[in-house]
Amino acid sequence: MDTPSPTSSAPVTAPAHLPDRWPWQRSLQARMIIAFGGAFLIILALLTFWLGRTVYNTYLDAAEHDLEVAAFLASNALEDPLSGYASEFAQYQQWEAEREHAAVAPSDDTRDDDNKKEDDEDDDAERATPAPTPLPAPTPEIVLPRLQGVADLYARDANARVTILDKNGHPVADSQYDIERITPQGAQMEVVMALRGEELSDIRADAFTGALTLFAAAPIQQGSEMLGVVQLSQPMQVVAERARALVLTIILAGVVAVLASTVLAVWISRRLVRPVLRLEQAALAAAQGDLSQQVPVQTSDELGALAQAFNRMVGAVHTMLEQQRAFVAHASHELRTPLTNIKLRIEVVRALGDEAPDISERYLAEIESEANRLARLANALLDLAHLESRPAPPPDKRVDLAPMLHNAAAIMQLRAQLAGVTMTAAAPATLPPVKVHPEQVEEAVLNLLDNAIKYTPAGGRVALTAAATPERLIVNVSDTGAGIPPDDLPHIFDRFYRVDKARSRTRGGQSGMGSGAGLGLAIVKQLVEQNQGSVTVESTPDQGANFSVSFPLMA
Repeated sequence: MDTPSPTSSAPVTAPAHLPDRWPWQRSLQARMIIAFGGAFLIILALLTFWLGRTVYNTYLDAAEHDLEVAAFLASNALEDPLSGYASEFAQYQQWEAEREHAAVAPSDDTRDDDNKKEDDEDDDAERATPAPTPLPAPTPEIVLPRLQGVADLYARDANARVTILDKNGHPVADSQYDIERITPQGAQMEVVMALRGEELSDIRADAFTGALTLFAAAPIQQGSEMLGVVQLSQPMQVVAERARALVLTIILAGVVAVLASTVLAVWISRRLVRPVLRLEQAALAAAQGDLSQQVPVQTSDELGALAQAFNRMVGAVHTMLEQQRAFVAHASHELRTPLTNIKLRIEVVRALGDEAPDISERYLAEIESEANRLARLANALLDLAHLESRPAPPPDKRVDLAPMLHNAAAIMQLRAQLAGVTMTAAAPATLPPVKVHPEQVEEAVLNLLDNAIKYTPAGGRVALTAAATPERLIVNVSDTGAGIPPDDLPHIFDRFYRVDKARSRTRGGQSGMGSGAGLGLAIVKQLVEQNQGSVTVESTPDQGANFSVSFPLMA
């Protein structure tokens, strides 16, 4: 079985999908559609329910109003003194009185206890005598045809059942049923309120059909005399049928709106998810090593900001990898040169043996110098790696940098004298306090002074000055060396960057401090920025350079 080569890199695989509780949870587009459609459906259902109730109540109010108006018109017609309806109500009241009188007439067989002891034959004869038969009650439909005609007429006009009652609530005429079948209505709510001169409607089950029915009533009154009541009724099914068509129209419109909103949700979700899918593809390509991927930024919203952040991230990763490659290349070059020199000189010394002790001694000294150079380079790399990987905590102490600056100038004075360079220090005895790590600032100043002395020719000058502005403390290190070309200024603080025309590696390697590999200024920048400071450089070719380090003053 073949085994992978230890030098081959394993391909980057996309992470497996995490298990979801529901299948739709694996799709952002599906979640957006369900969320959008579900919210719209709930809102539409509540709105449809509210509109349906509103429409139903509106139609119910309209039906109550129409029924009350019809009852009022019928009562007005019956109240007309010239119409003669009052006589029919009076005649009906007389018939009612005769009926009641006939129903409650006393029996002739009532006897006193003493009379019961009389002759049994006479008593039996009296008991055998039949009771007088009451006169049959006249039929109201026959003798009150005008009231029946009014009931039929207004029933057709109002599309409702019309019942005319007397002042006691007894039916006088009805548009649908015989009045003998109708129970007295005097206890019904709308009739009671009508007899009081007020209007009120009621919904209850009809005594004949059992269906919910809307009832309304209006009084029939001539002057102060109450003649009766006009009662109108209409099944609630009729009222519901009027509202049902409109409610069905609303429901149909809601269904159309749901379908339209679903289509809109699909379209919007696709437009929103499309940039995410492009971002996913670009991220997978970048994970495979293709750092040239860029996601197009088409909007200024959160998705656009995410695309910009991804592009910046990919650019930063690309820059970091390029810097790492350059760092490895520069480090390899800086290490290879002294190692090659050491190897060549060792071979020569070994080949000469004891034949040329002067040459062997000189080569041994050069080997020692290259070894020292390697040590300085290794130390500089370790310092830079330490600063970048484990930065010091933010400073929290107030420090006066004046004593430290004078001490740094004293340390570098001997080195300047050996190089034939005049070094001056112009710093006040005290300076406004700043929050810094004094040991890191001192290391940065020593590196700047070393760099200035190293690249200033004999007879030149190096100056260390310090001054305070209202907001910042500024430390300047200037020299009269060859200067730095304008094209090199933006890169002067990059690692391993050197301006060969302005610097002499041979001289730096033979002198004391400094790596000579382009790491000193990178270390200076890292040290200064860790103390909330900034470092800049100004230079004119053949006129020297000025490095300025500044720190914010404490409030």
